[in-house]
Amino acid sequence: MKNKLFYILFSLITTAASAQQGINYAGGASTKLDYTLLNLSDGDSQIKGSKYLTDNFIRAQISGYNDKVFAIRYDIFNDQMEFQGGDNQIYVINKDNIFREILFLDSKDTYRIFDYIGDQGGINSGYFSILYSLGGYTILKKNKVVFIDKKESSTGYDAPRPATYKKTKDRHYIIFDDAPAVLIDTNKKRFSSIFSGKEKEVLSFIKKNKINLSNDLDLIELVRFLNSK
Repeated sequence: MKNKLFYILFSLITTAASAQQGINYAGGASTKLDYTLLNLSDGDSQIKGSKYLTDNFIRAQISGYNDKVFAIRYDIFNDQMEFQGGDNQIYVINKDNIFREILFLDSKDTYRIFDYIGDQGGINSGYFSILYSLGGYTILKKNKVVFIDKKESSTGYDAPRPATYKKTKDRHYIIFDDAPAVLIDTNKKRFSSIFSGKEKEVLSFIKKNKINLSNDLDLIELVRFLNSK
């Protein structure tokens, strides 16, 4: 009887310890995902605005763990995915697996890490939402948040400006086969020029169908046309 009681108590303690180290999701916990503890900055609470896609943790699934629902939020400014663990600490999902997809269940937006050509010409990697991926082309969207530093009053009459996170216009990228993603130039002529040998055909389609190169649905229509060629 004593042995049986011992094993029951041991099992309960082991289960509780595992849950403390796991990830919150509906129905249980998982300890198989690579992650690091997030060091929260006290200064962040003084900054106005939000660096997150959504301030609250929202329901999401991670590829490879499709039977589980995680609580995740996307830090756009630092380009990282955070989740709340079973110990109520906040963790950052490591970017070790570039093929890992994160599906936000309410919006149906899927995020994944892709290589892309940065503004300075180098190759970077970061999270993008996948708008369309079929055939030789893929259309991606990258959310963007900028940091505006605080400004002190210069005359004593003008109001000081607090440090602020500000959401700016989403940027769209296109992938040719397996090459790094390229920023879509919203100038129709310059955009069509990247399609060697098809410049006139692409430009004609854009003009005829009144394609807006910063609109999700229009870009999907365009890439479907490109994949048909």
